[in-house]
Amino acid sequence: MLRGFRRVAVLAIAVATWPAVAAAQSQFTGLVVDESEAALPGVTVEVASPVLIEKVRTAVTDGTGRFTIVNLRPGTYKLTFTLPGFATSVRDGVELPSNFVATINAEMKVGTLEESITVSGATPTVDTQQAARTVVLGRDLIDALPTTRSIQSVGQMIPGVRLSDPDVGGERILEASAMRAHGMGEISQTMYVDGMNVAASDGGQLPYTNDQMDAEISVRLSALPAEISSGGVNLNSIPKDGGNIFTGAAFLGGSLGSWQSNNITPELQARGLDRANAMAHIRVFSAAIGGPIKRDKAWFFFGVRHADADEIVADTPPEVMLTAAHLNRAFTDACSGGDCIPFSLRPGDVERTQLQSYMRDVMLRLTMQATKRDKFAIMFNRGWKDKDNEYGYGTDPVFAANVRDNKNGLYPWGYVKWTSTVSSKVLLEAGWAWSVYAKTINQKAYNQLPRELANGQVNPAWIGNARRQDSALNRNPYCTLPDGCLAWWTGGQDNQQINARYPISASMSYVTGSHNMKAGFSWSFGPDRQHVERQADLIQRYVNGAPQSVQVFSTPMFVNAYMARDLGVYLQDTWTIRRLTLNPGVRVEYFNARMNAISVPAGRFVPARHFPEEKNLPNWNNDVAPRLSAAYDIFGTGRTAVKASWSRYYALDRTRFASRYARAGLVNEVRNWFDVDLIPRTSTRSGLRTPTDGDDIAQDNEIGPSSQAAFGTRATAGYDPGIKRASNIEITAGVNHELMPRIAVGAFYYRRTFQNLTSNDRSRITLSDYTSFQTSMPNFSNDQTLAGVLDPNEMLTIYNLNPAKRGVFGEILDRNGDNTSIYDGFETSFTARLPNGANLYGGWTIERTVGKYCDNNDNPNGGPIMTEFGKTIANGGRFCDESNFGIPFRSDLKIAGSTPLPYGVNFGAVIQTYPGTERVITWSPASNVFPGGRTNSETIIVSTPGTVFQPRYNQMDINFRKNFRQGSRTFTAQFDLFNVLNASSILETNDEVGGSLGEIGAILKGRMPRIAFQMRF
Repeated sequence: MLRGFRRVAVLAIAVATWPAVAAAQSQFTGLVVDESEAALPGVTVEVASPVLIEKVRTAVTDGTGRFTIVNLRPGTYKLTFTLPGFATSVRDGVELPSNFVATINAEMKVGTLEESITVSGATPTVDTQQAARTVVLGRDLIDALPTTRSIQSVGQMIPGVRLSDPDVGGERILEASAMRAHGMGEISQTMYVDGMNVAASDGGQLPYTNDQMDAEISVRLSALPAEISSGGVNLNSIPKDGGNIFTGAAFLGGSLGSWQSNNITPELQARGLDRANAMAHIRVFSAAIGGPIKRDKAWFFFGVRHADADEIVADTPPEVMLTAAHLNRAFTDACSGGDCIPFSLRPGDVERTQLQSYMRDVMLRLTMQATKRDKFAIMFNRGWKDKDNEYGYGTDPVFAANVRDNKNGLYPWGYVKWTSTVSSKVLLEAGWAWSVYAKTINQKAYNQLPRELANGQVNPAWIGNARRQDSALNRNPYCTLPDGCLAWWTGGQDNQQINARYPISASMSYVTGSHNMKAGFSWSFGPDRQHVERQADLIQRYVNGAPQSVQVFSTPMFVNAYMARDLGVYLQDTWTIRRLTLNPGVRVEYFNARMNAISVPAGRFVPARHFPEEKNLPNWNNDVAPRLSAAYDIFGTGRTAVKASWSRYYALDRTRFASRYARAGLVNEVRNWFDVDLIPRTSTRSGLRTPTDGDDIAQDNEIGPSSQAAFGTRATAGYDPGIKRASNIEITAGVNHELMPRIAVGAFYYRRTFQNLTSNDRSRITLSDYTSFQTSMPNFSNDQTLAGVLDPNEMLTIYNLNPAKRGVFGEILDRNGDNTSIYDGFETSFTARLPNGANLYGGWTIERTVGKYCDNNDNPNGGPIMTEFGKTIANGGRFCDESNFGIPFRSDLKIAGSTPLPYGVNFGAVIQTYPGTERVITWSPASNVFPGGRTNSETIIVSTPGTVFQPRYNQMDINFRKNFRQGSRTFTAQFDLFNVLNASSILETNDEVGGSLGEIGAILKGRMPRIAFQMRF
């Protein structure tokens, strides 16, 4: 039966003949010669290792004397070379990491097969076959360093990688940090396990994993092969299989908030930060066991984990006592005069304000050698997540916090994979994976006021329960915090979300010594469903306490998007010609998504609606992504390689396009609101005095007109039918050199340019529809760090839209324009595996990204947008072309390593230093700044690009470990110290001009010790 299945699979792949999977794909390759250095064809090469369930893999050298053995698991190998008439040659103890091509050359001497020459092989440190920038973190190194026990945070140890959020001691273990590198943002990050894609959503939402499963973690940063679609950071966990003997491990570690150092400095206090963001506690327990079900036939690996991390938000006390004044004022206003104090909330109650969360998961992996040729791997991971008091800096911790419960926080993923070694030259792989990202974020029960009363009328309490935000003044009289806060008592929004992906993949590899080819495909599909409710269907917005606008939403909103086809067909070739290895490849991508039919009930600003099915949102076909790279072994010794690559990558989409352009998508816009009666369908005050004037509730008669002719019945933007998929081209060039055995260095240049970025064209608006005026630079004196950077005497030019064009302002046609971004980076790196067991690696990266977003000339104020690669830039306006402003190169440094000390103690350290992120200072002018009245609420960038930055961010983590052995068991006592220097680098500030400009929202968390124990057997 399996033989027939193989034939069908071979035929199917041959017909498709075209990754799905980015498997570990570790390889041995090399040249076998005789004593005269003549190539030896027909040599049998065996590689053996305990990590192979089949124990041994073989190949035969081709006519050029070369051999290649692919699809090997990372581990320690023994290579045996045999040929009649020659003595057997053996290379023992060769370490093979994941995603690495190890060159093992052999010289065979004339003799008998019984003669054997054994060499304890030095492990190669330079990959002379591939140009990809790959960093491999082995299990021993992960355990030896002060790591956070999270796969998503390994990037903080890798040169050129920056996390979206710093991680001190595992603070992000439940809110995974995403990775950025070489000009690519976190949305382009991909994650694989055993080469199978397990990400259910965009790169910022990666699955949760138990780190006990990781034998190695491979991180690829550039020159990715054609089997991988995106050009962002590619994580690939190589999971443990089990083995022919029972092994296990357990980890128990944690930190208490009372152990954490206070890192508030007088300078921070002078800027208004009294209490730092910190951790109440971090606790992690994980355990795993693996072994044989049947020796050499079936292995298992099973693991469990519990992790919890309670966080304290900056300037928030650990507890808040509720007062009668607060409760009566808040809920009386919200309930229009009625006593609405709900549930058990009463004056004098003490409410905890910590962000309380935990994650629990269980995983099982089975590996089966069904026949001599056929191997199956099955893996399943099930996670439960619970989070209470979810809120951020400047938000009321009692009445604006949201909750997630473990019944609706589900994150299962897994896969089934088949591998067949048809012959020493043909390898087949096929697999099916699944990944689900399901969560429900609700307001606390006492804030979920009903939209309607029993008689069907709109609930006035629900209208009064809108979220409040002051973009400039971070104070609010209703807040439970002593110093006030940004939002009022409601989180504002309930959100249910389910994303699921089901990738199917297959590939075929044809391997000879000097020529290797891999062809395959991947097809991913799955739904994205979302349901959003919002209190009052709007957010009330203020500037310095004065009502200015409301952000109106088309809620309630139901979306049922479906990614029907994310198909990639690829061919990756490898040719070795003497010292030169060429890696030409091509990937052809097909993408199609749709929005399923759905009926949506009426909201405050929209009628009941039915949206029919919308297909082809979008329908991109035949997007060709060439991948070309080369590596040249300069001296033929396998120690020095020059490498270069040219690659095109297309942007990941999933259902973002469908959600943006489908008629059923969530719509929102900003309308004028001054808390007074307006002339209908205008933003002009009527002059009439009504009972609701000044009541701090946005009534219907106080809200200005829409900028769209049919708000809520279609998306805010249309698109050009010929719009193309965004892409980028990456160029790399550099050299790797082995200075001496086990010590290697590298130097590389990276350049990335983006094409077909989306441009917004307001189809019925031109520059002539604006009236310009000049006004003085707003007052920014409360942020002293801006003195000498911004000119207080500068006159700003602002544009106000002709009122007659307000009704068509929202008509936008998105198209491919001339917007672009260019990344340049220089990187040096080193790795050292020293004889005494010490390991050291690191690197220095110098980089910059320069953007040009000037295609939006019909909105000359040039408001800020966040690009897909994680940078805020002006969309139009005077700052749209950053090449005019001398954007500086900025650098980061990473050093990590471990070394044994006397008395059996091991010392590890990780040092990382980054430039501070750029601050983009914005201003939302009040209505009275506009001569004759404001038509649109505008946000203006007032800081010149490349001039305002946060201070440099530095972090040093160390640990000490001591092993104790008892028979086959090893116990480890461990002491970690994170942020040793107690740095207090500023991570987040309020960058909106106003009373709270420069106010600090988060700093690097203070020095934190962790005590941990590990056990292995």
